[in-house]
Amino acid sequence: MALFVAFGGGWMADRLVGVSYPDAPAYKPADLDQPVDLAALQRSWPAGLTAPGDHNRLAGYLRAVDRGAIPPPAAGAAAAVPAAPPPDLGTLLASADPARGKSVAGVCASCHTFDQGGADRTGPNLWGVVGRDVASHSGFAYSPAIGTHPGNWTYEELDRYLASPARAIPGNKMAFAGIRRPQDRANLLAYLGSLGSAGVPKPAPKAEPAAGAGGD
Repeated sequence: MALFVAFGGGWMADRLVGVSYPDAPAYKPADLDQPVDLAALQRSWPAGLTAPGDHNRLAGYLRAVDRGAIPPPAAGAAAAVPAAPPPDLGTLLASADPARGKSVAGVCASCHTFDQGGADRTGPNLWGVVGRDVASHSGFAYSPAIGTHPGNWTYEELDRYLASPARAIPGNKMAFAGIRRPQDRANLLAYLGSLGSAGVPKPAPKAEPAAGAGGD
């Protein structure tokens, strides 16, 4: 009876007092209507709304989606220019920040520990993971996909795996979508490299191509 009264009262209140939401926010940042990469935001969750105004941009974009009013491209916009390739891993690692990487590692802390001799959780302890053989942490029950994967955890291999565990090693049981931004992965790798892996060599930055190289 109490539930009936509670839900019935709420239903009646909604009918008696209408709620009207404004079509636009009280203030509007310049880029509020710009599209938001929702798939990328989901992959990087909960670390994807850290910049000032991110919450407002997301709310404004979702409001436009609900209204069916996604803004079209600006009239007369120039043809899309191919995006420049992202910096290589060696270049990113050269300027990577282990302190920022420790913050990124927060998304891993529910399944992994990072201290020397730390306990295993859903995933193995990650002290000294950079440079060690794949599936070599003593006492941890790896999935068959990881257990039969050859090689060791170089910076390059870890970067590929952290970008998308499911694509890097199909069939492994790590339920994690991956870290989308290359710089975030580089910062995380710099942090992991500081945990008992100081002697593992990092990939060297690739040389920038000379201006006009390859042209006539």
